[in-house]
Amino acid sequence: MGSDILPMYRPLFACEIATSEITTYGQEMDFSIQTVTGLFLNRLWIVGTLTSYEPQNKDGIIRIADPTGVLSLQLKKVTHEMIADPSDLIPPLFLSITAYGEKISGQRNEIRWIVETLRIASREERDSWILITGELLITRLQEINTAILAEKGTESLHSGIKQNKINTVHLKNLAVHARKACDVIKESAPPENPTELILSIIREYSGPKGLNMDDIFRYTRKSSLSDDLVKDTIRNLIAEDEVYQPSPGYVKLL
Repeated sequence: MGSDILPMYRPLFACEIATSEITTYGQEMDFSIQTVTGLFLNRLWIVGTLTSYEPQNKDGIIRIADPTGVLSLQLKKVTHEMIADPSDLIPPLFLSITAYGEKISGQRNEIRWIVETLRIASREERDSWILITGELLITRLQEINTAILAEKGTESLHSGIKQNKINTVHLKNLAVHARKACDVIKESAPPENPTELILSIIREYSGPKGLNMDDIFRYTRKSSLSDDLVKDTIRNLIAEDEVYQPSPGYVKLL
């Protein structure tokens, strides 16, 4: 899964994003963003649970949580790629988001994260992202710990340690966050049975004409079922004479 993401998109936990600081070069618009682990980034990738979406006149504010914290992002009306309708952004919902950092004008060290791409994700994608992000964070922490204790590592690594005033306490705190995040996967509830879920949705929400496919997707996305899985499940239910299509785009129980 990680290989599908360009190297510029860094998978980061909210707890590490919160430590990001800006270094300005010359003019105010020339800056770089660096985390407490010394990682430089211009784009980030986060998969988590939507906790709130606040539409505004021009833009909107999305808050997404991972097991280490909550991140607020600005959602502009013109988003590079948004594979979700704003009306679908109702918690709880797993989202996969890439974003870029923007320096807030007039502020010394304030970062605004702007959504670049957004799509609805599954629980499995969220769990894979946690494992990828946790492994990368632990690897960085080990490198920094070795550099501190054994005075090994590159000059740039030691420069980052000195500049960010990193010590073993910082490393332990981040390691605890990474471990707790991975523990969330072990404690996750078993996935919904797609057949039973879809039948219960049709049974509960069907009208005289049945239930529109778009409405079925709205309900199944909240249980993190992919649209493709839902389509395949409905095809199987039709083949098994559990449901039928009284008219195009509608499904009804037999």
